[in-house]
Amino acid sequence: MDQKTKRWVLAGGGAATVAVIVAGVLVLWPDDDRATAHGPDRVAPGVVAQQFFTAVTSGQAGQAAAVTDAADVAGEVIARTRQGMSGAAFQARLGRLPQVADGVTTTEVDADITWTLPGGVPLEYATEVELRLVDARWRVHWAPTVLHPRLAEGQSLAYTTTPADGALLDRTGRPVPPGFAPVVMDSVRAAVGAVKGTPGWQVAVVDRAGAAVAVLLEQKAQVAQSTTVTLDPATQAAAQAAVDQVGAQQAMLVAIQPSTGEILAVAQNPAVGHDPLALYGHYEPGSTFKVVTATAAMTGGLATADTPVPCPGQATIGTRHITNDDSFELGTVPLHRAFAASCNTSFSQLAASLPATALPRAAAYFGLASDFAVAGITTNTGKVPPAESVPARVEAGIGQGEVQATPFGMALVAATVANGRTPVPRLIREIPTEGQAPAALPGGVVGALRSMMGEVVTGGTARELAGYGAVRGKTGTAQFGDGTRSHGWFIGYRGDLAFAVLVVNGGSSKAAIAATGTFLGGL
Repeated sequence: MDQKTKRWVLAGGGAATVAVIVAGVLVLWPDDDRATAHGPDRVAPGVVAQQFFTAVTSGQAGQAAAVTDAADVAGEVIARTRQGMSGAAFQARLGRLPQVADGVTTTEVDADITWTLPGGVPLEYATEVELRLVDARWRVHWAPTVLHPRLAEGQSLAYTTTPADGALLDRTGRPVPPGFAPVVMDSVRAAVGAVKGTPGWQVAVVDRAGAAVAVLLEQKAQVAQSTTVTLDPATQAAAQAAVDQVGAQQAMLVAIQPSTGEILAVAQNPAVGHDPLALYGHYEPGSTFKVVTATAAMTGGLATADTPVPCPGQATIGTRHITNDDSFELGTVPLHRAFAASCNTSFSQLAASLPATALPRAAAYFGLASDFAVAGITTNTGKVPPAESVPARVEAGIGQGEVQATPFGMALVAATVANGRTPVPRLIREIPTEGQAPAALPGGVVGALRSMMGEVVTGGTARELAGYGAVRGKTGTAQFGDGTRSHGWFIGYRGDLAFAVLVVNGGSSKAAIAATGTFLGGL
């Protein structure tokens, strides 16, 4: 007899019994009759009880049910309980079995049950097992209380866990789904790290649908703080659809809420690849930069929105020969009309007349000189160096030469016009952005720019967007490289939504306007 075996003396009788742990079940039966009880072919009730709990321990619901008097019902409940308590180790310790005299058809066995839960926490309780003689064979009389005294018909036990990790939420408060905004979410997750808490768990009596009826034992979860990104699911979906429809050319879109600076969407099509170029890729902004040139002219006292300016089809300014799109000409028109028609010759001449630092100073109003450290992403806005020579200012005035900007930076330009001041951009609400907003635009300049950008849509180069509400914006065609290729841009805002759309090597602003229509239509 090994060390797990112990002899007991039954109270009130002289027969010895043996207690043995088999497969996690402690059973007792008489020394002199382990196999039968009153008959050479009748298995003793203690052995039947041991068979039942051994099968339960090993997860054999069918075998356990086979030694009951209601196999079908018992099998279902045992199986659901073992499935519900997956991960917990089961052990049953059977008490002393009374001697069974001739003619006795029922008897009982006490059982001490232990479920050792994941992590080592025990769930311990006592239950009672009734055995009945059925058709000359001892059977466990089935009742759900055999598994737990609080179980009723149709109920079972279940162990469930409660996660405690801090959730990553979008601006609507919903968990960020897999694949959402891939341009930024990988870096966001790296920035916030693994936000961990202490998981919780419970063991409960559950009904057939799995709903808890009574909690038997539990540990409450200590949930970590959630992190909220400012991205808006609807805006992000519309932005992604807009760039995806462009096709083979690289296309990017950044959307910002002017009133708060919260980034609402960052989207790139597959042609761009995985690098978030929408946030830090530098490109010539083309005629979208005329927002800055107009501001420099107005703040420098050179012109107002109503000042007449010449708009010839072509002009040689210093050493630069400047041509309008298809060499269109308007004659002499108010500055706002030249802006709406995107007259290169007008704005090149204005820039040539400005001081070397006028354009960088004006660009600073729009955040193009700001160094924002936005938690979760790496961003850049643009590069607008002083233009010491007339040729350099001529090129810079129409967003070419050494002037460059990112889609993120040009979205800030549009947001600045909408808000009156560059909003400090933010992507993670719990982590403030490092960096200061530049000075606000002068009031008269803000009103003029808003009106001029509205005219671009109502009677200028972006008439295709007139059906999408009160859209204000500026188109841009930006030559790059050897001058034979051009990027297509549109920047603008509608209500509290500002955005920039870039189609790399798009040839003209038409592709960007079409993508903008898809974007706004998707909202």
